[in-house]
Amino acid sequence: MALNKRKFPSKVACLAILLAILGTFLLVTHGNFGSLSISPLALFFGLMSAVTLAFYTLQPIHLLNKYNAAIVIGWGMLLGGLVFCFVKPPWEIDGIWDIYTYSYTAFIVVFGTLIPFYAYLTAVKLIGGQKTSLLASAEPLSAALLAVLWLNTPFRETDWIGTFCIIGTIVLLGITKNEERKRIS
Repeated sequence: MALNKRKFPSKVACLAILLAILGTFLLVTHGNFGSLSISPLALFFGLMSAVTLAFYTLQPIHLLNKYNAAIVIGWGMLLGGLVFCFVKPPWEIDGIWDIYTYSYTAFIVVFGTLIPFYAYLTAVKLIGGQKTSLLASAEPLSAALLAVLWLNTPFRETDWIGTFCIIGTIVLLGITKNEERKRIS
């Protein structure tokens, strides 16, 4: 965002970025510089996920200003699917394909992909990429909370501090934006 607007982030945005980085560091290392609490492969995919989140949050903004989010998603998924056909051809899937398999697949495509991406890109258009991506961080936090409560996954004090740092990032930016709106009106 700062590169697009050619403007250095505000002090609050810099603090939010530092809180998010600190929170992530605490979650993946338990506060120990010399070790990871997750596998290097998990760290790699987590970082790649962050890069792709930034990309698909910022890349379609000019398209969303011109077209409806459904059009952007439709074309994006169609073209992405066509390209991916060369990587993993969908007609070469092992297993038994019956009415249940087709139904479950359709359910996942519609409710696990189309609707969430439509909602996400609509939010990007309405409230901007920065707030949308920060609000999207609630998903992995809720997954971690459910893992602790439901699966009895151990969570250390440093993990909780990291979680609260990330939540603090969201709250900090939300409060700052509300104060800016009050000053403008």
